[in-house]
Amino acid sequence: MGHHEKQAGQEKAGPAHEVETLLAALADAGRDLGPELAYHLSKTLAPLCRRVRSELVAVIDDAFEVAPDLEAARRQGHLMLRNAQALEAAKAVWPAYPEPPAPTEAPAASHVEPPWLAYIERHCELAPDDTRYVIRHLSLRSEAEAMQLARRYVEAWATGADAEPQAHRCANAGRRAANAMLRGATP
Repeated sequence: MGHHEKQAGQEKAGPAHEVETLLAALADAGRDLGPELAYHLSKTLAPLCRRVRSELVAVIDDAFEVAPDLEAARRQGHLMLRNAQALEAAKAVWPAYPEPPAPTEAPAASHVEPPWLAYIERHCELAPDDTRYVIRHLSLRSEAEAMQLARRYVEAWATGADAEPQAHRCANAGRRAANAMLRGATP
């Protein structure tokens, strides 16, 4: 494939799993996006072409690099995704940059997390890595599908934990079973 053919492929929205890979790369770089920013970033990245996705992720990474603390970095990330002036500046550089979701599309049951994540957290003892893993696998799905998988996640957790005879290992057994179920449910 020639250079120009590769460039042409960069203008089409990439597969959903690439968004998960970009979010995982940010996490691997030590960028703790938090559930709300991770959710909104994944929804923003989904319709974008590969080039714009990578540029936006680089800008978010830069915001975390220069911010004085985690909360300031998250605020800056939200600003880049939702602020009208920041969006206009982004559109000047990236004409394909999407409009932010309308307030009626807001998924969060609270101001912090989507309802499917809140449901899982109410029933399971999630570690920060679990939260990132769940967000990475469920945030690109429809709300109905994400909630259905959240229920299956909780069921798998409970089944795995109940099957463990040693009490101090129950949480890890539940975690392994739930994450394995989620891996099997993810295309």
